[in-house]
Amino acid sequence: MHWILQTNLFQEAEWARLVEALERFDLPYSVHKVIPFVGELEPVPVLQATKAVCFGSYSMRHSAKAYGWTPGVYDLFDQDFLVQKAAWGDRMLNADSRVMAFQDVRLDGPTFLRPIDDSKYFAGRVFDADEFEAWRQRVCDLDEDYGTSLSPTTQVQLCTPKTIHAEYRFWIAGGEIATKSLYKLGSRVVYASDVDDRLDQFVLQAVADWQPHRAFVIDVCDTPEGPRIVEINTINSAGFYAGDVQRLVEALEDLER
Repeated sequence: MHWILQTNLFQEAEWARLVEALERFDLPYSVHKVIPFVGELEPVPVLQATKAVCFGSYSMRHSAKAYGWTPGVYDLFDQDFLVQKAAWGDRMLNADSRVMAFQDVRLDGPTFLRPIDDSKYFAGRVFDADEFEAWRQRVCDLDEDYGTSLSPTTQVQLCTPKTIHAEYRFWIAGGEIATKSLYKLGSRVVYASDVDDRLDQFVLQAVADWQPHRAFVIDVCDTPEGPRIVEINTINSAGFYAGDVQRLVEALEDLER
């Protein structure tokens, strides 16, 4: 495939690992500026292969669709929390979430909140009641623009905070684990490639039951109740952490042959 890369998006070390892998396999790639939100690419890509895949901001899906690239972006926008819950049920960490419009949310204590889809409107986290209400009023009453398309009608999920021992990212291609990484240990950010096999088995069983796309990222965590699914993410826009980028490139190339 021809790899379409967004400049200045990845951390320096991640960028180096990706480019090194592409050059090692002699795969064509080009680097582009991505115009925020609309996803237009500068300069206009000139493909050196019949297929193209994008790696960069989520807005690149607009260009991938406009150019008709295959696979372009493995887009998960329609596979929101409600779809995931229907497939995975109580294996979801936040299966107890309520879903409502952003403008209707009222908190009475610390609450986890995030959009129900992979929209990047805002990052999911625990909000205090006063902090959230001040933000809600700025968005809904003052109509402040945060440059993310967040609106009063954006659908969000909210639930009680959970105890999490560690968090892991798995990159899935064709129903198999391409690579994996620890990215959080307790409250500390820790990147490591050593992941307990029981997490592998949990992920493979979930993927065997349902997949949101041919390639995607699934984040899972270890809790007092055992492994749980945190969320899924579009593989084209997910950070690499301590994942093996070479194995990821190989897996996606094999998937599209």
